[in-house]
Amino acid sequence: MKIYLIRHGETEYNRRHLFYGKTDVSINQMGIEQAYLLAEKFEKLNIDAIVYTSSLQRTIETAKRIFPNQTTISLEALDEKDFGAWEGMTADQISSDFPVEWEQWLLSPFEYTPKNAERFSDFQYRILDCFEKLLQKKEDFVIVGHLGGLRTILKKCFPELDFWGIVLEQGNYTIIEAENSMFKIIEWNT
Repeated sequence: MKIYLIRHGETEYNRRHLFYGKTDVSINQMGIEQAYLLAEKFEKLNIDAIVYTSSLQRTIETAKRIFPNQTTISLEALDEKDFGAWEGMTADQISSDFPVEWEQWLLSPFEYTPKNAERFSDFQYRILDCFEKLLQKKEDFVIVGHLGGLRTILKKCFPELDFWGIVLEQGNYTIIEAENSMFKIIEWNT
């Protein structure tokens, strides 16, 4: 079984280096171009698989450009982590407005939860539970997702990877082969 993990195309929030998860923004012109480049690449691979996205526009828009003729299913379970009060802020703004909280998060990013944000453990459970359900179908699938969710999936499949060291640029992909709960990277395009 092959699994295609694709990060959504660039948004203005990405370009401006803002923290955002639940904020529902569209891809920008660069994101559109990234999606069309991937469409050319994947057309040659002739992928016949269901495409799953989060419920957020940036993944849906990216998927529709890459796979215009394939079934796309949007799942809230694949949404990015909600950063609560930090949504739409730069790291500098957060460190200025929430200095104590920012330091706590830097020291323990998996344990500390910003105000009104989703706990990382809840986010991780949500993503991995969804991924496990997709695996149980035993058929090739595509996830057009977000950096946090894709990192979480890759870390689960390959525990030796460092979560923060997983590089997934906008509009790029990873292809994994799964067999008997064993995973192998076929292609990692960053």
